[in-house]
Amino acid sequence: MVSPWVICLALFIACISFAQAGEQDRDHLSVGIMIKPENCPRETKDGDVLVVRYNNTLIDQTPVLPTSEFTFTLGEGQVIAGWDMGLRDMCIGELRELVVPPQYGYGEFPVGDKIPPRALLVFYVELLKIKDPEEDGGKPNTFKEIDVDGDGMISHSEVAGYLRREGLSHGEGEESHDAMMQEIFQEEDKNKDGYISHDEFQGLKHGEL
Repeated sequence: MVSPWVICLALFIACISFAQAGEQDRDHLSVGIMIKPENCPRETKDGDVLVVRYNNTLIDQTPVLPTSEFTFTLGEGQVIAGWDMGLRDMCIGELRELVVPPQYGYGEFPVGDKIPPRALLVFYVELLKIKDPEEDGGKPNTFKEIDVDGDGMISHSEVAGYLRREGLSHGEGEESHDAMMQEIFQEEDKNKDGYISHDEFQGLKHGEL
């Protein structure tokens, strides 16, 4: 298990080296292998359910998320493209640095009050476990955490409850919180029925960031 101070040190070194690399690298996904176990009987592939520990900052080291754990299915669009592309062929216990330009992250738009438009993001991702899809039906844990009544559909009240539990906000006050709710349902509720199904759910795009 990688200690938090190792991740912080690696993040500091990476930010310095990336700043020296120049603006031309802003258009490219950068994948760095920081720690790789000698014994690697299985590598990640599309369709695997991954359990990871990660943290996230902007390129200038402004924190976005503290160290967290997350479960998702690789290669199915449940996370940003930078993760789907950058976490293939990974071993359990491996630590990777992902420097994600906006076209592989969140594009032209801000996310909440922490990620600005066209953000260049840095992730440190440690692979804790590879699960077979049948172990949890291939569904990310975040969906299960939000869907408290277990009916396979996320309601407005369930999203509001999850945001309160996680301390996620979109600025200050109820008006800003309501704006975040409106943004989530506008993007995720594809058929506009007032609920977010698992097929519509985009996981990390709004569940964790």
